[in-house]
Amino acid sequence: MKIAIIGGGASGLVTAYWLDQQGHHVTVIEQQPVLGGHIRTLNKNVQPNHSNCEQILENGVLEFPVVFYNFLHLMQELGVELEPVDIGSALFLQDGRHLLSGKMIQKNFSGLQRLIEYLRLDTLYARSAGFWMKMRFTKMQDFYDQAMEEHLKQPGLRNCWLKLLTMYSYSMPFELIGNFPAELAMPALREYIFVKWVRIKGGVYSYVEKILARFRGELWLNTAVAAINRTSDGVKIRLAEGAMVKDRSPSIATFDKVVFATPPDQVMHLLADATDAETRRFSAWRANRVQTVLHTDTAMYNRYGIQQMSEFDFFQTAKGWGYNAALNQLCGITASGNSPPENYSLAFNLESLISPDRILHIQQHHTPLFTVEAFKYRDEVVSTNGENHTYHAGAYLSDGLHEGAVTSALRVAQLIGKG
Repeated sequence: MKIAIIGGGASGLVTAYWLDQQGHHVTVIEQQPVLGGHIRTLNKNVQPNHSNCEQILENGVLEFPVVFYNFLHLMQELGVELEPVDIGSALFLQDGRHLLSGKMIQKNFSGLQRLIEYLRLDTLYARSAGFWMKMRFTKMQDFYDQAMEEHLKQPGLRNCWLKLLTMYSYSMPFELIGNFPAELAMPALREYIFVKWVRIKGGVYSYVEKILARFRGELWLNTAVAAINRTSDGVKIRLAEGAMVKDRSPSIATFDKVVFATPPDQVMHLLADATDAETRRFSAWRANRVQTVLHTDTAMYNRYGIQQMSEFDFFQTAKGWGYNAALNQLCGITASGNSPPENYSLAFNLESLISPDRILHIQQHHTPLFTVEAFKYRDEVVSTNGENHTYHAGAYLSDGLHEGAVTSALRVAQLIGKG
């Protein structure tokens, strides 16, 4: 069958790979000039846009827990090399207070100060024991149609930290986390915090390169879609005016089936003949457009007496909460010669703390804006995949993370079957 996949991010490319392996003629249509979606690896699929840098550094997806089973199986199938990575974290408040993870304490303090820091952390753990015990035995249905705020009502560092972990994981502004779906966030926090993590050697985009080396279908890059119509026989895709494919400008391309691998807010923009059911399932989704900054500025740590950054640190500023992810370990940066390597970081919502002359790259991202209202139809979208020759893939249809992207692709490939 001829299958069109709208979107060249992780879910679209993995879906394309498996359908291609199953014998279908697959065409990936991507409106950007590069593939990868939220995967943005400097000096792979993007080039530095603010200062010269030759390092391979991540500007989007960073690391993966070892409980991402479908993802890890795909990496094994592709022959992608994974490396263990230690994960530490810290919380820095605007009033000068801080809270450090155990790994962060070990790297920065000794003697009495280390003991004090551990006592502060142990106190947080002790106060949180009841919460984690309750979480461990809470059933999934207890989270249905509920906001995260309903489970983290009490003010305090523990609940703030959990909300910040959600902000980091899903690229959501902190002020919107209260209405984040508990059904999505709470199980992720329960399953992914206390596990081991890995990184992809050579950068996350290197697994996309592995897929492309095996892919026999077509890639239409820099190609915008104007509208999609379904008929009893298949799918008609009208391309935007001026779109060029193989040095020609086809106005309409026909396929047997279409797979939406776009952010969910784009579905209603593209479907020219959406049914009432599709309108109900997708109308509440909105775009979440965020910006990350790749930089080498460590000055934000000075007032807290921190010399060694952890893998993801949260800072409170006058403009709200943001995070700084230290990339040296996450990207496997090592010293060259006798000089220590530069400290590379990826920051979100911390522009006020970063000197402009230390910025290497600024990246724009388009991800789903998760709300209780939008997420409530996730299972319905999954169960109706295939209606009107139409399928949906995307992380938002599972855990919202990279495992979800791969899992959703696997579902679509299984539903369509072999060609």
